[in-house]
Amino acid sequence: MKQIEVTTMVNMTLVKAVKILESQGFKKIRESRVEDLYLTTKINELKSDNILEILASCVLLRYLKINNTQVFKKITYKNKTYENGQFLTEEKINLNCDDLVKAEKLFKALGFEKLVKVKYDVLVMKKGHMELAFQDVENLGLLLEYEHPDNFENISAKEIVKEKQKMIMEIRNYQLNVSDNYDIKKAYELIKRQLDNKCF
Repeated sequence: MKQIEVTTMVNMTLVKAVKILESQGFKKIRESRVEDLYLTTKINELKSDNILEILASCVLLRYLKINNTQVFKKITYKNKTYENGQFLTEEKINLNCDDLVKAEKLFKALGFEKLVKVKYDVLVMKKGHMELAFQDVENLGLLLEYEHPDNFENISAKEIVKEKQKMIMEIRNYQLNVSDNYDIKKAYELIKRQLDNKCF
């Protein structure tokens, strides 16, 4: 299944955004803690103009804790498609993993190195078919992600862009103050900041 999503910066506090949505019938359905470790074999090739290319080759080790009870550990590869630098679709390949520490050792033995670690807390709110996920990302800020429920296999890039624009308007119709950029990628933004500050 090829998914599309929009992810945008929220220009208000989480408390205020939640109140606005609750007043319109949204309910809190899930809270999670996510820690994603991106590993790559191309760390020495990393430059500010090829971050997306490097991310496309990454393996992701994910720790996910839902509602402070269920814990999931996964090895993930995200097959993303881009056109003219714009994110279009994503297919995820997930593999359950009991021991992420050993998985990291295995990948390091195969020549992978840490690219970036992304840590964030998620609050998902739902009304009808619509789920909005607030993501409070360490060293980045508050984002809002909205995944479209349909499969976008064999859909043109032009139609996908049009659908994403509809999705961001849908978010704005709920009186949420969000940025114009609806394709924010957490790992990309954090790597770019690290490069700008010469942390690599």
